[in-house]
Amino acid sequence: MARKARSQARSQGRGDGPRSRSGRRGQKDKQRQVVAEREAQQRERLLARFEGVEPDGRVVCQYGTHAEVSCADGRVRLCLLTPKVHKLFGVCVGDWVWTGRGATDEERIIEGRAERRTEVRRKRGEEDRHGHVIAANVDTMAITAALKEPPLRTGALDRYLVLASHLGLAPLLVLTKLDLTPADDPGWSVLEPYRSLGVDMVYTASVTGQGLADLRVRLAGRVTVFAGHSGVGKSRLCGALGLRDAPEPGDLSRSGGRVRGRHKTSVARLLNLGDGGWVVDTPGVRAIGLVDLERQDVPIHFPDLA
Repeated sequence: MARKARSQARSQGRGDGPRSRSGRRGQKDKQRQVVAEREAQQRERLLARFEGVEPDGRVVCQYGTHAEVSCADGRVRLCLLTPKVHKLFGVCVGDWVWTGRGATDEERIIEGRAERRTEVRRKRGEEDRHGHVIAANVDTMAITAALKEPPLRTGALDRYLVLASHLGLAPLLVLTKLDLTPADDPGWSVLEPYRSLGVDMVYTASVTGQGLADLRVRLAGRVTVFAGHSGVGKSRLCGALGLRDAPEPGDLSRSGGRVRGRHKTSVARLLNLGDGGWVVDTPGVRAIGLVDLERQDVPIHFPDLA
């Protein structure tokens, strides 16, 4: 009893009661709101400098405070992201930016970022509700999957389709490694529900070139984010399409008797298809998270349930 009394006395002395804790939370919320409003004003002032001026570059790769930018003259330059722009905007693959001269003729700095038309986000963990942006200004989500090696998981396809619908992106199901799956393989039946829903599909084999021409037609003139689990052949497919700077394909590993992909792509990249199309190649992911989607809104993105 004496120990409890002393503990309560110390708590009261520090002002750690429920009201005090609630007050501190409220104060922190107000501080965050003030900071957010101040940063919003700074963004408006910064963007006012570029009113009526078209962005002169598009981010093709970003890491830390640097980004590779495809500039108006057709060259890809390594640009420094200024601390102010990094804090107020941040950039990612697909962003349109304004660049300026750096310390030398070859060096460029990113001075501002245009408003995004769309954002593709991925969760860092289960507690990350809003996720982080991995690509911007995207038109199509190419959901890449293999029937075998690794085996196709319909749950993953469903989540990607919901994600595409939620983000306002046109879904395209890209089946890979057809050279490993004969036409009479019973595994093809798993795709019937998607066909009945009218999901656009294209069948490819990077080794033989099967379906690549059809895929190019679908990607022309659009920015497409390639999504899919590790080992399904995204990077190899990019290489087969002749995309510049396509990374080397990874290999497969066995874990507990299951074939799993070992992804080779370590950062997202925007790859030039050469006919007005751009492709975002993203790192493989083990778990897919839907961000900013309320439970009651999920059926909206399932046409067969709505």
